[in-house]
Amino acid sequence: MFKKRKEREIPETVPGFSYDILRNDVIPELLGEDESMILYYSGKHLARKHQERATEDPVLFFEQAGWGRLTLLKEKSKQTHYELETPFQVNERAFSMETGFLAQLKEIRDGVVSEGSYTIKKKQPLTVAITIMSDVKDHTD
Repeated sequence: MFKKRKEREIPETVPGFSYDILRNDVIPELLGEDESMILYYSGKHLARKHQERATEDPVLFFEQAGWGRLTLLKEKSKQTHYELETPFQVNERAFSMETGFLAQLKEIRDGVVSEGSYTIKKKQPLTVAITIMSDVKDHTD
């Protein structure tokens, strides 16, 4: 009675303009003033969902996701510092999804509660400093 649906092939790349419209126009409109918080927890969810791939090579994951070039600057038990150079030049854009993603990866890897924050470092090219803070006394087990 019903036809079986064919599996869709997911293209390897998404046009930048399409991603830009969704990320910088549609999402802020839908989420309003809660955009940053919702994106942060969405990033944490994405890290759990793609845990195996993401923990294996976060730098590669960021490149494949189209989020930009991620560089680990410094890592200690309580703080981890990253730099994200993004191809998108929208200064008002929230980078909380990427920040939540990295915070969750730290939680997964080290088993301690971790939270993150970000600041825009440079506008050309758009560079974001992401800091992940971990509470080494508060285990996730």
